[in-house]
Amino acid sequence: MLKRIISHFTLTSIICLAGSYSYAANLMDIFHEAQKEDAQLRSAHALLQAELEAVPQSRAQLLPNISLSANTATIDREFSGGSNNTEERFNSNGYSARLSQPLFRADRWYQLLSAKASSKKALADYQLAEQDLIIRVAEAYFNVLRAEDNLSSAVAAETAFRRQLDQTQERFDVGLIAITDVHEAQAVYDLSRVTRITQEEERDNSFTALESITNQTYGAIDPLDKSMPITNPEPVAAAEWVSMSIENSIALAASKYQIEAAKQEVKRQKSGHLPTLDAVASYSHAEDGGISFLGNESDIENYALELNVPIFQGGGTRSKVREAHHRLVQAKENYESQYRSVKQDIQRQLRTTNSDVLRVAARKLALKSNQSALEATEGGYDVGTRNIVDVLQARNNLFESQRDYYNAIYDYILNYLMLKRIAGTITPDDLNAFNRWLQEDHSATP
Repeated sequence: MLKRIISHFTLTSIICLAGSYSYAANLMDIFHEAQKEDAQLRSAHALLQAELEAVPQSRAQLLPNISLSANTATIDREFSGGSNNTEERFNSNGYSARLSQPLFRADRWYQLLSAKASSKKALADYQLAEQDLIIRVAEAYFNVLRAEDNLSSAVAAETAFRRQLDQTQERFDVGLIAITDVHEAQAVYDLSRVTRITQEEERDNSFTALESITNQTYGAIDPLDKSMPITNPEPVAAAEWVSMSIENSIALAASKYQIEAAKQEVKRQKSGHLPTLDAVASYSHAEDGGISFLGNESDIENYALELNVPIFQGGGTRSKVREAHHRLVQAKENYESQYRSVKQDIQRQLRTTNSDVLRVAARKLALKSNQSALEATEGGYDVGTRNIVDVLQARNNLFESQRDYYNAIYDYILNYLMLKRIAGTITPDDLNAFNRWLQEDHSATP
C-alpha cells in the first residue's frame, strides 16, 4: 500500500507541476538555453575577445606607421622704423607626411610572442568556463530533480502519517489503545507537515537557481529514470586517470601558456638594453606669404635611418628585468601547484565516484529492507507485539531510505561529471548520455 501511495503522489506532483506550465524541459534543452543566456559564460566570452586583441595590437608595433599632418596660420606682422610703419597680414600653411618602419625592435617582437601566448591562455580560460557551464547546468538540473523527489517523498510521508493518525484515533475511540499512541502519531504527523513545507521551499528555490542560468522560467523538467545503470568509470585504474588529466587538463594548459608568456616578457624587458633601428621617410611642403620676404614655398624630402642606443635609464630597465623574472618564477610555481592539485583531485574524485556506485547499490538494498521491516512491524502491531512508536519509526525509516537512495543516484551523476571535468574530457555529449535517461530511449549508458 505504501508503495502505491508513494507512486501516486510522485505522479500527482509531476502532473500538477506540468499542468501549470506549457512544457517540461529536459537536460539538453536547458543546456542549450544556458549556452545562449548564461551571464557568466557571456562575460567570459567578452573577456576572451578583449584579450585576443593583444595580438594585433602587438603586431601593429612591428608594421609601418604612416602619419599625416597639416597646419595653417594667419599672421599679423608690424614693422616700425622711423616715421614709416608697415603692417601686413598673410597666411602660412603647410603639410607633411611621415613613414616609419621598425627594422630592429627586439622588445616589440618579444611583446608579440608574449601576446600570442597570453591569447592561448585566454582561450583556455574560456574553454574552462564552457566546461564549468556543463557542471553548473547539471548541478542545477539534478538539484531540481532531487528537490522534487524529496518533496514527493515528503508529501507521501505526510499522507501516510495522516492515515496512521486517523487509524490510531479510531482505535483509541473504541478503547483498543492508549491516548499516548494518538499523541505519538500526532507528533509524527505534525513533523511530516513541517518537512513537506520545507521541501516545497527547497523545490521552488532549486527552480530559481536553474532559471538564473537560462533566464527562462520552468514549471517542470523531465524526471530521471531510476533504472539507469550505475557503473564504475572507465578506465578503472587510477594511474590512467592521472595520466589522462595531466594530458587533457585545460587548467594545466592555461598555466603552461602563462609560463610561456612570462618567458617572453623577460626577454622583452632584457631587450630594453638593446639599440633600436627604424627606417624613416618624410615629405613636407610649406608656403609662407609676406610682403617683407616676398613670400616663399618649400618642399623637403627626407630619407633616414634612425638609430637609438640606450645608455642609462636610471636603473629602470634592470628593475623591470628583475620584476619579469620574479613573475616567471611565480608562473612556474602556479603550474606546479596546479599540477599537484590535478593529481590529487582526480584521484579523490575517482574514489568518490567509485564509492557512489557502492552507495547506490547499498541504498537500494536498504530501501528494500526497510520496506520489509515496515510490513513486519505493521503485522506485529496488528497482533499486539509491536507498538505505535515502532510502526511510526519503521515508516519514517522507509521514507528516509527512499530519499537517501535517490540522493545517492544524483550524487553519482554529479560526481561522475566532475570527474570528467577534472580530467579535462567533459563535453556536452556527457550531458546527453544522461539526458537519454530522461526520455523514452534508455539504451545508452553514461
